[in-house]
Amino acid sequence: MLSCKEDKDGQSPSVVILDPAENTEFAVLSQVVVRANVSDNEVIESVQVSLISENTKNKVLPSVGFHVGQKNYLLDFVFHIADSLIPTGRYYFKIEAFDGENRFSSFRYINIRGMNTQKTGVFVTCDNGSTSDLYFDQNQFTFQRIHQFSKRYQGSVFNRFNQHLWFIPSNGNEIEMFDPAKNNVSFSKVFNSNFPAPFLSIKNDNRDVLFSILDLGVKGFNQNLNENYTYLTPATKKVESIGVGGQFNVVEEVDRNGSNRVLRVLNKTIGTSLRSRTIFDDAVDLQYIDDENVLVFCNTAQGGKAMLFNSITSSIQNNLFTCDSIREVVLTTIGDFVISTKSSIQTYRPSSNNLVNYLAINNAVLAYDELNNQVYVGFGTQLSVYNYRQISPVQSTSLPNDIVGINVKFNQF
Repeated sequence: MLSCKEDKDGQSPSVVILDPAENTEFAVLSQVVVRANVSDNEVIESVQVSLISENTKNKVLPSVGFHVGQKNYLLDFVFHIADSLIPTGRYYFKIEAFDGENRFSSFRYINIRGMNTQKTGVFVTCDNGSTSDLYFDQNQFTFQRIHQFSKRYQGSVFNRFNQHLWFIPSNGNEIEMFDPAKNNVSFSKVFNSNFPAPFLSIKNDNRDVLFSILDLGVKGFNQNLNENYTYLTPATKKVESIGVGGQFNVVEEVDRNGSNRVLRVLNKTIGTSLRSRTIFDDAVDLQYIDDENVLVFCNTAQGGKAMLFNSITSSIQNNLFTCDSIREVVLTTIGDFVISTKSSIQTYRPSSNNLVNYLAINNAVLAYDELNNQVYVGFGTQLSVYNYRQISPVQSTSLPNDIVGINVKFNQF
């Protein structure tokens, strides 16, 4: 009797990088020509290119993949260093080939020159009952009103790439974009800013601004490229929270009656749904802590809590901590989260799973200055700034009406 069995392929692919040259320096937002000769004794299934920080060993931009289907392949494409917030430092391209059984990677180091960043001011939005007033301070801690919105404030982000404040009014269906240089609100650079339904939430993603819209889903905008993607929810559902990651975005999708909540993982570039996981609590904020894992800050009938969601495996680790109801969350550059709750401000460090009382201030509005490691805290009409982990404010002032939003302005040009 004869037995037929395919021989195992023990030979890995070969990857020889041609460009860029070792240790070449590129500025952020540059386009880099990446070329490599890839070969194998069998058909190469795929090639993937990643840009990785030497310091953190994490990818700094989404990987780019290519389907090959041949034994010899010349990789030749333009890689865009598209994140204006990538800091100056040493990075490397990882080019990985896969032949169906074996993987092989080659590496090429480059240097990236980041932009000269500096804090150039702070926006504070106050609610006077019928409209919202926008105040600005240019690092003197003397706030002056620079604009009055015609509607009440609901949410805003400062888009650092174009240096504009993106604003959504309560129950509004227009994006009001404030240009500090011109000191006015403009709709001209926003792609299709009028929608048939109100906006529910807003999140910043370096160049892009993501919105959830009641009867649509999620739209991603880039002022230079107009529209990035649209994720359409079923007619019976809506998106209430958005989390922005390096590889994926994740949203909290909920039935219109408030039941059947799920965390849905979206493709980073086109917004298609990849996978989902059912949850049973109302997500206040979704924050990535690395390429895969998302901290889900929730409110329940008993108060606030946090879960850890893996956006690749869809697994959930429940009850990392419990606290009073959560209003707002900001992430610090050292990896801690500052959490405003019904009774106080607390900090949480994922690496040690440690929740610590920070400030005895309830229902505060928060912002974070990543250059100076300072936390801005608004409570009522009072605005205070703290060096992170210190309990005495560095500066304090009062504004005419209740503070409902704070944005720290960085100039990168």
